[in-house]
Amino acid sequence: MHGAVRVESYTDPATNLLEYAPWRVATRAGVRSFVPRSGRWQGPGLVVELGTEDGGLIADRESAAALMDADIRVPRSALPPPAPGEVYLFDLIGLPVRGADGHDFGTVEKILDNGVQPVLQCAPGGVLIPFVRGPIVLDTDLEAGEIRLAWTAEHAL
Repeated sequence: MHGAVRVESYTDPATNLLEYAPWRVATRAGVRSFVPRSGRWQGPGLVVELGTEDGGLIADRESAAALMDADIRVPRSALPPPAPGEVYLFDLIGLPVRGADGHDFGTVEKILDNGVQPVLQCAPGGVLIPFVRGPIVLDTDLEAGEIRLAWTAEHAL
């Protein structure tokens, strides 16, 4: 598999990424469609063999290297609906974050992963908020368009 690519999957479990197709892969050169043909764990990550739009395969290292640092996107329609009380983390990007006392922690700019739980990075200011339901995150209300925290303004210091 000389043309296989190592990917970082944010699905749970990570191999679920192989179930979604097509992948829209965004590189500096533009966006192309691929279909995952096979995948396996190798060392610390997932290695995937990709099919091209015309039915071929990414078969050499140079073609695979051109996909380095690319973003993989899948159509929302390929994803199952979230379970009751659950959300897709990407749906939190752009939402304002409010504390229990009404303090504005900013707007979710990025979702980071510290290996234990997702972390919301808010702008402005770069405030980092562990996404832990209950003691930190009280509610993620997509209809109201906000995230409510148990934290107060003193946690922003």
